[in-house]
Amino acid sequence: MMKNISSFIFSLLLLISMEALGQDTLRTYGPRFGIDLARFATLFTSPKQIGAEASVDFEMYKNIFPVFELGYNSIALDQESYKYSEYGVYGRVGIDYNLLPIKDRSVHHSIFVGARYGLSRFKHQAENIISPNIYWGDYYLDEYINSVTGHWMEITGGVKTELVNNLFMGWTIRAKFLLSKGKNEVMSPYLIPGYGKGNSNSVFGLSYTIMYKIPLLKK
Repeated sequence: MMKNISSFIFSLLLLISMEALGQDTLRTYGPRFGIDLARFATLFTSPKQIGAEASVDFEMYKNIFPVFELGYNSIALDQESYKYSEYGVYGRVGIDYNLLPIKDRSVHHSIFVGARYGLSRFKHQAENIISPNIYWGDYYLDEYINSVTGHWMEITGGVKTELVNNLFMGWTIRAKFLLSKGKNEVMSPYLIPGYGKGNSNSVFGLSYTIMYKIPLLKK
């Protein structure tokens, strides 16, 4: 009787151990939310920018991650001949593809390439505008204000590393190509939020993101 009980307990413990071992190799799925830490570095640039960016992605199919990014940006310039300010929001939507082979399904590191479409809606304005003239004297122009929509495409690449369970950190390099910066008959925007310099048809950017994944499913 005791022998049968011991055998049953041993078999049960073995089954539990095998089940636990199987769970270790399961892959975790769920939305991964992040914030771009690089946006805070612009507080120390000249001119200073104020902004924030959040993102979410998830593994829809093996190695394929739809990505959504949303942000805000503002800037102000105070020059001798004018004052300029700008603020607005932007969004990006795209996809990343993981190039790193998955040898252990419980490991979620990635080396990826991807693409984005970006859209920004912002307002910029200039005031105290002085047009110098050595013959007739300085001429003061009217205040200018305009709402603008900008569009661009991005090619991306980078790394995301799982530091501990469900907590990630990574960087993304972005090559951005301007499609349109809207109608600006009077003044071109100094900055397109989410893109960069308004007078450049292509720019490079860098994101440094910390992310947390909500583990909704294991399989």
